[in-house]
Amino acid sequence: MRPSSRTVLGCLILALLIGGVGIGLRRAVTVTPVDDAFRAVLRAYAAPDAAGGTQQHD
Repeated sequence: MRPSSRTVLGCLILALLIGGVGIGLRRAVTVTPVDDAFRAVLRAYAAPDAAGGTQQHD
């Protein structure tokens, strides 16, 4: 069964609406900066590299 142009148009409008909401949320909600406690957790769970150190970059 072939989709009608009305169905395709509805999907396109829905996709644009969802994209617009995503962009709006990205601009409205501030990004929380990474604190030292979170960096310590990342360092603790990082896999060691071949040299014996961690792969975590600061």
